[in-house]
Amino acid sequence: MNQIRAGVLGKGASPSRSVAEIPRQTGAGLTMKLSLGPLLYYWPRQRVFDFYGEAAACEAVDIIYLGETVCSRRHELRLDDWLALAAELCGAGKEVVLSTQALIESESDLKTLRRVIDEKNFRIEANDMGAVRLLAEAGRRNWIAGPTLNIFNPVTLALLVDEGASRWVVPPEMAGENVAGLRAGMPAPIETEIFAHGRLPLAYSARCFTARHYNLQKDACEFRCLRDGDGILLRTREGEPFLTLNGIQIQSARVYNLLADLPEIAGHAEILRISPQSGHTLEIAALFRAALDARLSPAAAFAACRALMPEAPCNGFWHGRAGLEYLPSGTAAPTVSAPAPAVSPPVLPAAPMPAIPSLIRLLPAGVRDRIAQKLRRARLPAFTVPAPLARLNARLPQLPATLALTTALNLAPEALLPRAALLSLTGRRLRVCVLDAGFSLDFTLGANGRFRPCRAAAAADLTISAALRDFLALALREEDADTLFFGRRLHMEGDTGLGVLVKNTLNAVDWNSIFAAQA
Repeated sequence: MNQIRAGVLGKGASPSRSVAEIPRQTGAGLTMKLSLGPLLYYWPRQRVFDFYGEAAACEAVDIIYLGETVCSRRHELRLDDWLALAAELCGAGKEVVLSTQALIESESDLKTLRRVIDEKNFRIEANDMGAVRLLAEAGRRNWIAGPTLNIFNPVTLALLVDEGASRWVVPPEMAGENVAGLRAGMPAPIETEIFAHGRLPLAYSARCFTARHYNLQKDACEFRCLRDGDGILLRTREGEPFLTLNGIQIQSARVYNLLADLPEIAGHAEILRISPQSGHTLEIAALFRAALDARLSPAAAFAACRALMPEAPCNGFWHGRAGLEYLPSGTAAPTVSAPAPAVSPPVLPAAPMPAIPSLIRLLPAGVRDRIAQKLRRARLPAFTVPAPLARLNARLPQLPATLALTTALNLAPEALLPRAALLSLTGRRLRVCVLDAGFSLDFTLGANGRFRPCRAAAAADLTISAALRDFLALALREEDADTLFFGRRLHMEGDTGLGVLVKNTLNAVDWNSIFAAQA
C-alpha cells in the first residue's frame, strides 16, 4: 500500500498554461461532469500510478473508472492494486467506478469478475451481460451499463434499469439524434454518459492482434503491448491512418473528439468521457472543462486540442455519418479532412491568412480534388543536400533563413497551425538544426503571438535536429516523429515537454484541409 500511495500522491497535476491563463468569458457554461474512462492500453506499473496520481489532483476530472477491461493477461496491476488506487482516489474527492472486462474468456476471468462484483465500496461498470447477471444475483443496484453492452433502444435500456442500472454509457457509434430520441422514450430520466474523446474501441476478438503483428501466439505474447502506449497504428498502402491494434481490441486510427460539438450535446448527457492516452490526457480534460465553464468557446478549445492529439480528429458517428469523418460544428455535410474551426482563440491574435488559399479557391473543384489526392499519395524522393553547399550555408548569416522560417510560420492558416495550442512556446528559445544543409535557426514566439528570430543562445530551451528531407517528411506527415526518433533520424535536446508539443502540432497538420476549406 505504501508503494501505491507514493505512486498516486507523489505527483500533482498542473493545468496546461494554455487553459489556466485564459480569462473567464461571460456565459452560463454547461453543467456536465467529466470522467476518465478505464485505461485501455497496457502501461508499466509505475506509469499507471503516476498517471492516476496526477488525475487525483486534476480539478477538471470528476469521475474516474478503474480496472482492466481489455485483456486479462495484463498483470502489471492486479485487482488489489486497482482497489488500493480506488481508495486513494476516493480520498482525493473523486467518484470512482470499477470497470469489468469486456470479453470473459476463462474461469480465471470469471473469478476476477466475481471479486469485482463482491466489492461493495464502489460502483461497478458492467461491460458484458455476465456482469449484469452477477450484479442482479448479488442484489446490487446503482451500477453503470457500459458502452460494450450496445444499448441502442429504450426497451433494452429500460430492462437494464429494472435490473439496477442508474447510468448508461452511450455506444460511441450512436448518433446524437438517436441518443436524444432514446432518452425521450424512457419513462424516467437516467444519467447518460457520452464518449467524447479518445480512439474509438471498434471491436474485440478472442485473438490477439498485437501478438499476431509480432508473429507470436496469444499465450506467448511476451506482453508486447507494453511497447505501445497508444497501440499500434496501421496505415493503408497509400500511407493513410487506418486502424489501431490494441491487444484483442481494434480501435480507430483517428481520435474521436466532440469538443467543438458541446453546444449540440448539452441537454442530452450529464457526463462526458475522456479515454486516457499516453500524453496530454489531463490537458485535454482541462480544455473540456474550460469550454464547459465558458472560459473558452468550444471552437477555440477544439483548436487548442488539435496539437495534443496523436492523430487527426473525427466525429462522424455523433452526426450519423461514417465514424472516420469530421464535421465542423453546425454543418450537415461531411468532410473527408479534419480542419480546425476558423475561429481565433482568445489571448493570441490570429495570424493573417496567406494568399495561397485564396488562390486555391479560384481553382475548379475537380482540380482541387486532384491536387489533394496527389498530396496524399506523393512521396518525397530520397536526397541529401550536397556537402559543399552545406559548408557554405554554415558560413553564411543565419538570419535570412530564420526569417523565411518564421514568416512561413506566421502566415500559416489556423487550420494548419492552431495558435492557442502554441501558448506554451511563448518566450521560449527554439533552435532548428538542418543537419545536412548547415542551417542552425534560432527563434522564439513573442507575446503578440508571432514568431521572430532571436540571437543564438548558448543553450536553447529546445533543439530539434534532422536532415532536410526528414523535416519535410515530418511536416507533410509522410513520416511521424516517433518513427524518425527511434530510427535516430530526429534528435531532441532540452525541454522534452516542448518537444512533444511541437511533434503533436506537426502531427495535427492536414495539408488537404487547405483545399477542402476553400470548396
